[in-house]
Amino acid sequence: MGDKPMTVKSDEEAKYPTTLDEEEDIDALVEPPHWLPDGWIMEVYRTEDGTITRYYTSPISNYTFTTKAEVLEYLFSMTDERILESKERGAESTLQRQREWLPKGWVLEIRAGGEKTDKMYKFYVHSITGVRLLSKQDVLLYINEAIVSGCDTHGQCDISSEDNILAQVDLWPSGLPEGWVKELVYRKTKEGLIRKDRYYTDPASSYTFRTLKSALSFLETGKIPRRAFIQKTSVHDLYSFEISTNL
Repeated sequence: MGDKPMTVKSDEEAKYPTTLDEEEDIDALVEPPHWLPDGWIMEVYRTEDGTITRYYTSPISNYTFTTKAEVLEYLFSMTDERILESKERGAESTLQRQREWLPKGWVLEIRAGGEKTDKMYKFYVHSITGVRLLSKQDVLLYINEAIVSGCDTHGQCDISSEDNILAQVDLWPSGLPEGWVKELVYRKTKEGLIRKDRYYTDPASSYTFRTLKSALSFLETGKIPRRAFIQKTSVHDLYSFEISTNL
């Protein structure tokens, strides 16, 4: 394997001089393991009580792990490959471009419609006023001139109730970094009630988290919780349509 960049840091060395034997021990500790991919950064810390802790950092995502098992699980997820692929294609999905012009406070509302309820319709809803619009042009007209355009789907999509709402998508979720997406997915239970499930998706790793707490924990530690998953169709691709598309 090729050379790996690494950093060696020791809290003890700052207070106590090291002997030749100790320096040799440190050299042995910082030897990168054979399973660590080229380019990864390995940091070794030795505390005053002699405890040795290693940190392994991906050069692509900057996610850091502390055990071999965590690193191998991350490598198996192919997160770095997806990040590189995303960068290569410019990460310019329609949904991501919408973030450039859609202000905070607006959400995407996805409803079922069509003669056979076989289509998805996308609306732009202002969270505070409840104004619902059908296109980018309508949203910009409302923002700039306070003019509310008609929201006519020619009878193809009912907006009078929540019965046909599939999801609400927030491109600016509170408490999360730019680029994250929050989904509020509507599902009908056997009893006919509506259940609302929340999902938070990281734009870099494509992992989706079931709670805000687990998403924030991932941002802080880089550790992927067991219940996190990668959607078969990414949130960016799923809602990257204008007005309507087939379910």
